[in-house]
Amino acid sequence: MGVGIFTGTPKQLNGVSTLLQRMDWQSNAGEENEGMVGDYVNFGAIGKDHVVNTQYDDKGEVVQHQDDVFLLLCPQNMVGIESSIIPNLSEMVEAAGDRPVILLNPDLTDKVSSQGQQSVRGRQDRITFANSFDTVFHFANIYVSGTSYFPILGALTKLNVREPWVAHQRRDFKDGGGEIYVPIVSDEDRIEGE
Repeated sequence: MGVGIFTGTPKQLNGVSTLLQRMDWQSNAGEENEGMVGDYVNFGAIGKDHVVNTQYDDKGEVVQHQDDVFLLLCPQNMVGIESSIIPNLSEMVEAAGDRPVILLNPDLTDKVSSQGQQSVRGRQDRITFANSFDTVFHFANIYVSGTSYFPILGALTKLNVREPWVAHQRRDFKDGGGEIYVPIVSDEDRIEGE
């Protein structure tokens, strides 16, 4: 899923894990969020080997508590990579059992790979697994096709699991006085197309 510091994370976000690990969470004694984080946050990677279950010593005392929630940052398949992230993610979800697995900004769509790893074989299984997750919140800007992030044409949102998908169109105020996003389409299913 990448090499070195780019392992498993898009280049735009390659430093987020390090940033989160170095943050001052103000959770020490006498600080604003005392006890809020403590040593309850573990950092790892995607795969069943990174699922921590409760571990006991010889006397039956807890040495390591299990992870309760898994928060995965931008898991994605990448163009040209020799393997899909789906098998590792699937094994991790299975190892987590009934504990929540939360994906932030996932892109689990099939991508073309240089050695045909994500070809026709197993494609339906990968799609079915990717579709097994529920979207509870979504915000994405809409751009003109291509690699440019400008101009922003609008936004696609889903504000919570009970809300519909809404496509917004960006409109400028007269005389350069700012912009507004006007809802133009709403649907229970994700809105695709132009």
